[in-house]
Amino acid sequence: MEWSTSQHRPPHLYMGEAWYFVTASTVNKSRILSSDAHLKIWADVLLSLVDEFRINLTAWVVLSNHYHLLFLPQAGVDLGKFMKRLHGRTSHDMNDLDQSRGRQVWYSYWDTCIRGEKDFWTRFNYIHYNPVKHGYVQNTESWAFSSYPHYVKDDGSEWLDNRLQDFPVYDLFDDDKF
Repeated sequence: MEWSTSQHRPPHLYMGEAWYFVTASTVNKSRILSSDAHLKIWADVLLSLVDEFRINLTAWVVLSNHYHLLFLPQAGVDLGKFMKRLHGRTSHDMNDLDQSRGRQVWYSYWDTCIRGEKDFWTRFNYIHYNPVKHGYVQNTESWAFSSYPHYVKDDGSEWLDNRLQDFPVYDLFDDDKF
């Protein structure tokens, strides 16, 4: 277990062999990721870094002003490095697209260690439900910028429906006010 105290309040806790639920928002919750091109940049960088860092990514979603991830880092201390690279590369590429050199895109990120199977699957479902919650789409199948389409293709809608039935999304996550 290792603590990172660099400007984070509360500090990030990095634990080896722990699953993480991570949320990050844009500066002032601005809708910087305002087009499919922005969302695609973010998704492409994420998937590239997942390979580079050998991270076990289970679920993800990106919206115009925030994102959520559920993953197992290769080693607990890699979490901070991974997040720094994700924010740095996506900021650079989106600022190039918008011709906004030097603009700060990301505010910070919040991480939570997963505490069991129920916590894991509830957050898995929450991630996929997020575009519906925030009014981007009517159903999870309609949002392309998440891991949901991958699961539909590989495991089928019935498998996803069973996960949701067994581990429904609770109001436990009402603090997501993006």
